[in-house]
Amino acid sequence: MDNPTISAAIKACIKQCLGPTYVNYYTECRNQLRPGRKKNTGADLELAFAIDVFKQHIRHTRGEKLALRVKTTSEFGLEREFTYLTSQSIGQTMVSILMEDSSLHKVLSDVRCNEKGIISLTTTDHFQWHTKHGRLVCSACGYFFNGQRGLRVHQVLQHGIGYVNAQYEALSSETQLVVYIPRQSSKLPVEKTNAILDSGLEAAKNGDLATLKALVAGGWDCFTTDRHGSNALAWAAGSDHLHVCKFLVESCGLKGEALQGKPGMRRNALHWAARNGSISVCDYLVNCLKIDLDSPTEDGTTPFHFAVWNQQYEMCQWLINEAKCDVHRLNSYGCNASQWSSLTGSVKMMELLQEHGVDLGIRNYNGHSALHKAALRGHLDICRWLVTKGKLGLDHMQADADGFTPITFASANGFQAVGNYLTDVYNTLKTNQKH
Repeated sequence: MDNPTISAAIKACIKQCLGPTYVNYYTECRNQLRPGRKKNTGADLELAFAIDVFKQHIRHTRGEKLALRVKTTSEFGLEREFTYLTSQSIGQTMVSILMEDSSLHKVLSDVRCNEKGIISLTTTDHFQWHTKHGRLVCSACGYFFNGQRGLRVHQVLQHGIGYVNAQYEALSSETQLVVYIPRQSSKLPVEKTNAILDSGLEAAKNGDLATLKALVAGGWDCFTTDRHGSNALAWAAGSDHLHVCKFLVESCGLKGEALQGKPGMRRNALHWAARNGSISVCDYLVNCLKIDLDSPTEDGTTPFHFAVWNQQYEMCQWLINEAKCDVHRLNSYGCNASQWSSLTGSVKMMELLQEHGVDLGIRNYNGHSALHKAALRGHLDICRWLVTKGKLGLDHMQADADGFTPITFASANGFQAVGNYLTDVYNTLKTNQKH
């Protein structure tokens, strides 16, 4: 990893705590400074040299569990003796020295050592990049998380930090990042912004067919997309402009079934129309253009799922009663409509799903039940309904694949009333189970 300042500081550090012989060893070994293996969520650099040093020591002592003792002499003639019992103790000593090196104060924002002795180094450029993308750093482990909530949940569940203290750190971290962010680096990726929508897309969104026709006549490309990859038909369908949708399909050749948008999140005009409650557009797309009523997005989400999630009650009734959609369809994560509904906290929507036989007790591939989703968002009413009317019980209060239960989800996100209610329910069910 070519960073002259950091490389020079590491060699000086090794000389100070291990001696010049180990500096030569470092320049020849494989475990020099390298890119971080988890740089997308953590430090961008790492150093496993301490492990190499201690492994070499063990080989020389033929496996005996003896401490590594070294003597070093500073440039002022001061002799020091270091005793290392593990690779971690070597790494920790190196971290202490690196943190005091003034040449690194403007280059590194964080240096830490794990239990194996691997040193993680976060450069200021890398720290700032995470800052630009709304990520906060955990002081306990150095990893980055999305916003206050992400950091708070991580600290409560992974480090056992109390909710109040975790919330305080999240707020403090965000404040510190806001103060830190002004310095810009030319090395950082710059996000493009597009506050002003293309004129044709704007006309489609506003239902301005006259302007749109004039633009097309003047050479405007009707296949133009916004920065997310959505075209004029998506905008018109999502804005309930049937007349514009007909023009774009019948005169411009846009396809209503075509998936568009960001990779992994692509959806078609029917998804947008259902999401925003446009029954007339959905009717046109399904009955006139014969688009599959249950057509999935890239992750398996159907128009019905979107309508449920966005609480479009009349749209859902039309999809069920008139269009005859498949209310039982699962997405790629194993979620059905009940889990989408529980995220919103709508008892009315959940009652509609129950009326039409949707399985309220399904658990997705990660182990989430509707109760997990409702607790995550702090919806006390829907939690009560799921327990009393939906008949969800102990099976739906178990830990998911990541070890999170509805109770921990509620507590970690500060929804104490929900956490207390679910705890009472859990204890009652467990007591009844014993009897």
